[in-house]
Amino acid sequence: MPDDEEDELETGEVDPKKKKNKRKKKKKNASQDSHADEDEAGVDTQHSSRDYWPAPDNFMGLDERPKDEEWVDITSLCDLAVSGMNLGEMMESSSFRLYDAMSAIEIMDPKMDTGYKSQEDMTLEKAEALGLVSDQLETEVLIGLMDHLLMYYFLWLDGHTIVQTCFSCLYLQDAPRLLKPIPALGSFVDALLVTCQNAKDAVNSAGVWDDEDFMPTMFNVDFQDSSVFSTDPIKVNDKLKIEKERQQDEAILWRLDFIGKYMSALVALSRPRPSTLPSAKGLLAKCAQLLPKIEKSAKAPSDAVKKRFDASLNRKLLVPGPPRQVEPIEDPKVVFSMWAKHINELSLGCTLLTRPLGDLLEGVISVIQEDKPNVLSRSVAQLVVSDSGFMRQLLQESLETHLFPPEAMQHCKKQAEPFLQRCESMFLHMLKLTHLNRARRFRRLAHVFPDFNELQHEAYRLDDTLKSTFGANLKYSRPSWGFIMDHALQAMIAKLLIGFQLDIYEEAELHMIYWYVDYLCGLRIYYLNEIFYAKECSGGKKKPSRPKDALSGKGNRPKNPPLSLLLLEAMQSMVRGLFRLLAFCLTENLLTSPQSVRAGLAQRFVLRFRCLETFRLPHLPSYHDFDQSAVLAQDPKERRGVLTAAQSSFQDAAQLLEKVQGALREDGRMEVGGDDLPKALRRVVVANQLGITQLQRLDQEELSGKKVLAETVHHPEFISIQVVDK
Repeated sequence: MPDDEEDELETGEVDPKKKKNKRKKKKKNASQDSHADEDEAGVDTQHSSRDYWPAPDNFMGLDERPKDEEWVDITSLCDLAVSGMNLGEMMESSSFRLYDAMSAIEIMDPKMDTGYKSQEDMTLEKAEALGLVSDQLETEVLIGLMDHLLMYYFLWLDGHTIVQTCFSCLYLQDAPRLLKPIPALGSFVDALLVTCQNAKDAVNSAGVWDDEDFMPTMFNVDFQDSSVFSTDPIKVNDKLKIEKERQQDEAILWRLDFIGKYMSALVALSRPRPSTLPSAKGLLAKCAQLLPKIEKSAKAPSDAVKKRFDASLNRKLLVPGPPRQVEPIEDPKVVFSMWAKHINELSLGCTLLTRPLGDLLEGVISVIQEDKPNVLSRSVAQLVVSDSGFMRQLLQESLETHLFPPEAMQHCKKQAEPFLQRCESMFLHMLKLTHLNRARRFRRLAHVFPDFNELQHEAYRLDDTLKSTFGANLKYSRPSWGFIMDHALQAMIAKLLIGFQLDIYEEAELHMIYWYVDYLCGLRIYYLNEIFYAKECSGGKKKPSRPKDALSGKGNRPKNPPLSLLLLEAMQSMVRGLFRLLAFCLTENLLTSPQSVRAGLAQRFVLRFRCLETFRLPHLPSYHDFDQSAVLAQDPKERRGVLTAAQSSFQDAAQLLEKVQGALREDGRMEVGGDDLPKALRRVVVANQLGITQLQRLDQEELSGKKVLAETVHHPEFISIQVVDK
């Protein structure tokens, strides 16, 4: 029964509009019946000159189905019908229309027909008869089973079903009976099942997954019913300790120790609290120490291990439709490198409560990684930053960084409190977008800028109140507005750069994207310079000078800018160099791009940046502005000068990155991976400097025999070029 009819039955009321719709449907059905009668009479009212004829109803007596019906082979009849049809023609009857043809599944095809050769599917009874399930296992097979389960756990987190990954193991079909005689594997499986349960709870609680990320459906599988000894993490750990004392093989001991510590860490992270994060981080650090030992003792799965995993065991539990094949990863180096990356991501998630708002909005666990973090790492990060009261604390700290007076919460509470509440809701949403997968984040970031624009106007009014209240004691004239402008520009830059990770830009428009990013970076640098300059002046006797025009590119600059500002300046110099370099390559036809894309660049400009126009900027860039910036690259006399300017921009970026790395070296942050982003940007700069040097050495004739490969080799968001022969 339709939902609207159920609502009418519950309320006892009927909407008159719905009555009219029902009458219309009845009339339509009546008209369809009349047309059907005309068809039976041999009258074609709509298709008098068509090239096909519908089969009559009850064709060959197919609708007459006696109770004692007998199946008849009609293959020869189908072959005869096909011989009289041309390519593109379809068969039709009153009971088999186009919709039915499109919804049909091709039978007898192993890729489409789930029931094809279903008698060959593995069952537990067949496995026991073949001797694949036994009470005793060799040490190498036991180690291989543990490693294979760890690999399938990752494939489950990668979006595959639980029944085609972890539960494709023969022993898990009846784990309480089959694994009690093998206590080492039984305790390992118990820890893995507790891990799976907590991982599933964390992913569902965070709500940052989509259909392509994770499959939460259990397909009638229950983790608790499948446990061997216990489902209580404390009792599971106790059992693991007993088994570790019994084991003489170090490889098995390392794996039992690893799964126990990982399980305990994930139990804490599935419901994170500030008090439990340090202990979880310590457990993850011990897991990271165990991984090299486990990888060293790991081998590619043998046939004895592979035979004990069969996805056809649970085919009957899957929904009807094309089967989704799961290809296992057999290289242990690949598997344990994925584990090392995953442990590092979870460890970073434990440090999020100490990070500033700007870093969290960038995405701490996915700043420079080529491979996206899996859904569990992103979910844990979301749960950590969703702690009650944490966002309000972050906002107050960030506002104070932008010179918002803390006393305003007392003296201007009536205006400041609503602004903070609105910001809290907005930035909680922004953090959730940060932990979505990249494609979803790219799409949904387009809808946040109207809200940022409203906050911009509200912040401007709040700043007027602060001026009237604090007067000369206000360190910076627009702290609230500067705070909103800074994070709105950060979101705009992030949206454009995510497109490089998704590989949605054509080569002909790469320089256009970098040109716009250069403009946004320039605005952000200008406002941050004004804020940090005013902060330095407020600490001494010097009075801040009058702010310059943001569009002029000139303004006050602090003597000791923070590392985040230096890194942003380095990124601006780099994207400016990329814009100039790619504009030169495009003009010289070194980049392979269809002419239709180049001709439609103005329309692409509108489509790429239309969502950013909902936020008011000091100047809204237009395609004419971009075209004027790129015009020098089109002049044959100035093209070499464009290359020289690009080399100069990359040199500026290299100098700024050297300053950043020097400061990180002094702070001791290089030892903990704090310089990963500057290192990646440095590699991009060096690669493009080398490419420019190669292009400058070529004359015009030699240049015509070359082409340029533009790829995101060293950083997922910034292009590195390579000059090769055509």
